Amino acid sequence: MNPGDVTVPPPADGAEDRLAVLRGWWRLPAPARREVRLLSRSGRHHPDREVAWVAWRWAQVVLPPGAPEPGRARNKLSAAGFWVLILLELVTGVDPTDPPEPRWLDRRRARRILRAGPPLR
Repeated sequence: MNPGDVTVPPPADGAEDRLAVLRGWWRLPAPARREVRLLSRSGRHHPDREVAWVAWRWAQVVLPPGAPEPGRARNKLSAAGFWVLILLELVTGVDPTDPPEPRWLDRRRARRILRAGPPLR
């Protein structure tokens, strides 16, 4: 790095790549994400190969291969915490902003997408 250079080097842990994959998933139109969710329930891929690959990469980021399954108790606690936050916002009168979906829901969707295997066809 030069003395006058103030640019920040990219993180070495791959956080930049992870964010790019997550952004790619959220940039998909809502109907395409909905189709991916519905098709993954029956173990099928999205007919559009590009959408299928974006979904596959997103699922690998959310639930990395070889990562231990979080377990049912943790999923229930995550869901309970999500609803407690919603109730707190309602009780305190805070203007609720669009809350993110609970993580257990993302993990379940990612698990379904990964079970179908990579979209090779």
